[in-house]
Amino acid sequence: MSWIVKRAEGGNVRKLMVAGLFIILCTGLLSGCSQQTDVETSTVFIEKKGSVVSVDVEKFDKEYYEAEELENYIEKQVEEYGGKDGGVEKSSFDVKDGKAKLKMRYDSYEDYANFNGIEFYSGSVVTAQAEGYDFDTEFYSVSENLKEQKAVDSEKVLEDDDNKIAIIKANVDVSVPGKILYVSKQDTKVTAEDTVSITGEGANEEAALTYIIYQ
Repeated sequence: MSWIVKRAEGGNVRKLMVAGLFIILCTGLLSGCSQQTDVETSTVFIEKKGSVVSVDVEKFDKEYYEAEELENYIEKQVEEYGGKDGGVEKSSFDVKDGKAKLKMRYDSYEDYANFNGIEFYSGSVVTAQAEGYDFDTEFYSVSENLKEQKAVDSEKVLEDDDNKIAIIKANVDVSVPGKILYVSKQDTKVTAEDTVSITGEGANEEAALTYIIYQ
């Protein structure tokens, strides 16, 4: 979803602008905890015990953007979802140097998916197949130096049932709690042994379904 950048003159339009900015922050869609708030690109962190942390970073450089209003809107959405008891918590929000940074914590990948309206799955290769994911796409293996890309077929990707997988449909960076072995080819770049950057052709480009297999 694109930013609502035209100056808002009526209250309803202004509320729409705030809502639009919040949706972008949540879907932007945004390894120890100290590193998670330092990222400059929206990143989703999958943690070992199954919880998810998102750090979403977006421009906040228009004079009619109000940080307090946006933060109040975020807190309202979290409360309506069920708050911390419901599996979602706002960890922090700040605006600095023309950028808004929102950190959210989710009890599970389901909470992240439901709250943000994004297709997202985290589990094992076997359970992903049981959920109906067909792995019908092009994959490449990840080399030690991260620079070499060797094409592999889905049979190779699926040969080890113990491997873990993250599947997401969003233009965002994804960090997994392990070493990445294979990644689907479309719109992806491995930037670290545990991180993949997913970027469509443009800000409005619909994201492809991305598979990240790791151990």
